[in-house]
Amino acid sequence: MLASAFPAVAAAPPPTQPPPVEPKPKETVAQTIFRIQDVLKTKGCTVRLKHLFHSAYGDVGAQGCKYLRQGFGTFKSPRGASYGTGGVIDYATGYATPGTTVLALDSDGRFHVVFVDFTYGSIGSEPNPAFDRNARLAVAAIRRGDCQAFLGVAYRKFGLGGGSDASVCKRLASTTLRRELENAPPAKPVKLGGNSLFAFYGLRAGNRWYTVVMAQQTPSTKLPAGAARYGFVNAYPAD
Repeated sequence: MLASAFPAVAAAPPPTQPPPVEPKPKETVAQTIFRIQDVLKTKGCTVRLKHLFHSAYGDVGAQGCKYLRQGFGTFKSPRGASYGTGGVIDYATGYATPGTTVLALDSDGRFHVVFVDFTYGSIGSEPNPAFDRNARLAVAAIRRGDCQAFLGVAYRKFGLGGGSDASVCKRLASTTLRRELENAPPAKPVKLGGNSLFAFYGLRAGNRWYTVVMAQQTPSTKLPAGAARYGFVNAYPAD
């Protein structure tokens, strides 16, 4: 390279990645509770019941309606908490086991159901730091398409990591999130908050904001050997 005849100048600093812009919910979790209570007064598999689900699931059909009605049960004495674009609602189901509904912001600016878990009482507790580590590792593994690394930090009951290793790897290879992360290498999960059972992270990739949901899974013989205690469930687009 030829030496320049002009005086040396300080190199301009590399451009910094702007912080991801987090969408603002148009309703509170308390308002979400009222909406759910109102919908549960209806009978059958109504459009309003189906729309309680996050739109990432598409048309959930009759099976989705059954899942919600069984998961909510009596939906007695609900109390909720929001964590940025994620949230949870604890409630009594009328069964022996209480329930928790996990929420993520959708494109309509409202919280929608991403899954129901038969646990209770995590609101107010502190999330384990392992959630942070595994969220970062999961996003990095998805970006690389590294299925073995992803399996090590995935939630294995359902979600992106649900099912056999082979089915997870096939799903990972075709997920939209992987393609968007490949085109946005600086994208990293931003901690939103959570509790001892569920933690939430924001992720801006491919001009979309995703709510990453992490969940604690109790060690069990039903889980694959080596399944992470604090696993990546899925990422849900909010815009």
